[in-house]
Amino acid sequence: MLKRIPIFWKLSSAFVIILLLLFVTLRGLVATPGLPLIIVFAIALLLGVGVTWLLVDRCINRSIKRVADGMNELAEKNFDFRLAEDEISEFGPLASSFNDMADMLSSSLIELKKNRDYLEGILESSADIIITVNASGKIQTINSGAEHALGYHRLEVIGKSVEVLFTDPQERKVMAQKLQYAESVVNYETQLLAKNGAVRDVLLTLSRLRNPTGAIIGTIGIGKDITEEKQLQAQLIQSQRFAAIGQVFTGIQHSMKNMLNACKGGAYMVKTGLAKDDRKMLTEGWDIVQVGITGLTKMSLDMLKYVKDFKPTVNRVDLSETLTEIYQVIRQTAQDKGVDVQLQLPSSLPAVVCDARMVHSAAMDIVSNAVDACLWKEYHTDEKPRVTLRAYPSPEAAELVIEVRDNGCGMTDEVKSHIFTPFFSTKSKAGTGLGLSIASRMINVHGGRIEVESEPDSGAMFRIMLPVDGKNKEGIHGKKSAGG
Repeated sequence: MLKRIPIFWKLSSAFVIILLLLFVTLRGLVATPGLPLIIVFAIALLLGVGVTWLLVDRCINRSIKRVADGMNELAEKNFDFRLAEDEISEFGPLASSFNDMADMLSSSLIELKKNRDYLEGILESSADIIITVNASGKIQTINSGAEHALGYHRLEVIGKSVEVLFTDPQERKVMAQKLQYAESVVNYETQLLAKNGAVRDVLLTLSRLRNPTGAIIGTIGIGKDITEEKQLQAQLIQSQRFAAIGQVFTGIQHSMKNMLNACKGGAYMVKTGLAKDDRKMLTEGWDIVQVGITGLTKMSLDMLKYVKDFKPTVNRVDLSETLTEIYQVIRQTAQDKGVDVQLQLPSSLPAVVCDARMVHSAAMDIVSNAVDACLWKEYHTDEKPRVTLRAYPSPEAAELVIEVRDNGCGMTDEVKSHIFTPFFSTKSKAGTGLGLSIASRMINVHGGRIEVESEPDSGAMFRIMLPVDGKNKEGIHGKKSAGG
């Protein structure tokens, strides 16, 4: 019953008792003349101190000790400890606050454990390789995805240097050096060594690990095993190569068959003309044979160009002279066929880093095709065959545009989608189907591209887009030379 009385009232009662004792003692002193006053006062004081000490020990010290013991229990992570109901009433708000704090800590612990279990579940459920490394380069954690990919049990590698997992340990050092200048290294393709000695191709992202104060405490690596994807990619490339080889042989066979058929037909006419002494038939037959021989020769040269590994010799070039030369070479031939060729150049063009002869070859092939396209169209009386060759800088001046426009037969979308395919030709017996494919490769090695616009019976426009400063600045001689 005494424990349920508040401390304030207990202490107040003690002081009242002491005062009463002093009062009674003083009254008795008056009634007993022979007893010294100091002794009476000392006895009363000792009695008061003793009573007060007993009350303080029972009401305060023991309660404080109980709270201190509770703090120790919480420090030992016994978050289920609580002060009893009588202890709460004994020490009032402090004891209640202690129990409230213990409840909060217990709730926080449960929430933290739930979050930790949730995050660990995510890490363990991930098929990716997830490894954390401390500041000394030692492996701290490894998830089940890493165990499955590399064949190690986590206890076999935790505490070991992370370099043991790399096929080339220097790559880990390279990635660590990159982290000195960035918070993470993203999608770094590397190779990890499995327990059985197999090499695994991995796309790895390495990031810094920091503690709540921001200090670096290690790194975390998250990797995707792309070994199977790499193998499938290699198989796909191999199959594409075989398909390309088959396509090349099919194209060669088809082109050679057409040209050989022309030669056979011409040879038959020559033979017949000789037998009949028909000079006209003999001449026509021989012309057909020459066309076939010329086509076979051109196809042979184009094939050599096509398989050639183009290595341009670049200089900073004024392409005005290159384009002027193309115009001069083709103008008369086109006029003889009834096609008007025009050249439009500004007063000055930006000098371009390129191989002028390769650009000359590509542009010449496109202009020649434009002239041929004009020959395959029937024009109305108010329209004449025309090809325009011009050049100008792009709006940002980063590229030089060489534009070839004609008002010929044009192309369907189907034809446009195949014009750069090797051995695709719309010229029947006259073409090898390699010209535009070679032109495209020549421009591509310069870091450029060829754009096409065309509609059936509305002509076509080809744009050669060349970067003014070249694909890169390596190998530039720094001198300006004339093209062509």
